[in-house]
Amino acid sequence: MRNSNPEITFVLPQNRVASLDILRGFALMGIAIVNILGFNASFFDFGGFYNALPDPAQLHFYQVLIGLSADKFIFLYSFLFGYGIWMQLQRFNLQGGNFPAFFSRRMAVLLAFGIAHVLFLWAGDILIPYAIAGMVVLFLRKLPVSRLLILGFFFYFFVVIWLILSVWFKLPNALSSTCPACLSQALDVYAHGDYFQILKLRLIEYAAFFPVNLLYYLPKIMGITLFGFVASKLQLHKNIITHRIRWLIITPLVAGLAIAAYLYYEELAITMTPAESPFLTASYMMSYELMNLVMALAYILIILLLSAFKVLQWILKPISYPGRMSLTNYLLQSVLFGFIFYGWGWGFFGWQNPSQIELFAIFVFILEIIISYLWLQKFNQGPLESIWRKLSYRSRSWKNHSDS
Repeated sequence: MRNSNPEITFVLPQNRVASLDILRGFALMGIAIVNILGFNASFFDFGGFYNALPDPAQLHFYQVLIGLSADKFIFLYSFLFGYGIWMQLQRFNLQGGNFPAFFSRRMAVLLAFGIAHVLFLWAGDILIPYAIAGMVVLFLRKLPVSRLLILGFFFYFFVVIWLILSVWFKLPNALSSTCPACLSQALDVYAHGDYFQILKLRLIEYAAFFPVNLLYYLPKIMGITLFGFVASKLQLHKNIITHRIRWLIITPLVAGLAIAAYLYYEELAITMTPAESPFLTASYMMSYELMNLVMALAYILIILLLSAFKVLQWILKPISYPGRMSLTNYLLQSVLFGFIFYGWGWGFFGWQNPSQIELFAIFVFILEIIISYLWLQKFNQGPLESIWRKLSYRSRSWKNHSDS
């Protein structure tokens, strides 16, 4: 008989899965690389700003960088979010706790972090969609793998379905909330305004971007979170360690497919759909999301496979430190990027040199490695992770557990 008042535990450092922390750190690095471009240019006309760069070399650098990173690292981060949900569920199943109550509190706290992120730091928050996606997974958690995957693909490609329906029905735009006329105001306010002027404009920007978040990013994150939940249920990281030779064959094949998808996804869309077809945008998004899916899968398999070898795991270990306190570091990035680009800091907003901007992203991530390493020498978790844990578990004492 299960204990009616069990003492559920969080994972101690010695019981964590190193490969997942490395992958989480890698995802966090990629998010820094992408998000710093968002801090430098408003969502009012993000693509228009960078595609109008006067230096062809900088424009080419931006296009290659965004092709290799945009949406791929959000995929990794969302995938790992779902991966962790299954692990938490398993701990509760073993120890007999009330998982729905715990997890609902956990998502409520995450939602509060997300709202605070939008209010105080940046309009490009992903924590609010994660909190919603987490509750969706909670509701669907008992479904068999096949149904979870079907729903995952439905949510992931929801935007394609929406675009097809938009051909026949007048529906809100799921891909664009651009306001080129607003960009000049953003360039002035974000670079030179005080904190409260920036706050006011950020809330307007978030409201303008809301349809895209609701119709494109939220369903997509829900789908990826389900993929991660299923992969964790199937113990992907353990399978790679156990069958390294098999994955040494599979991973290069997936990587080769990812390269082909990256190079030819636009041609695929044009081949599938004539240029004059009203379904061209839907066809393009189908190809684009397939490319993101395959590239993100390649990134995941490469990092997990490298981490399956002790020597390579040791080499990659530094990026696991920020991965162990990813919530703290995700929000720390917003604080530091805000200071670099907004008027209450250095006011570099609107900088037209992406290659130099990315040097700041690399510097910030290296700084996070150092800070995380020093912090974890004294504490088991990051400061925000500790708050999140206490508000989620509502327990004062913690026991060791072998899961992760």
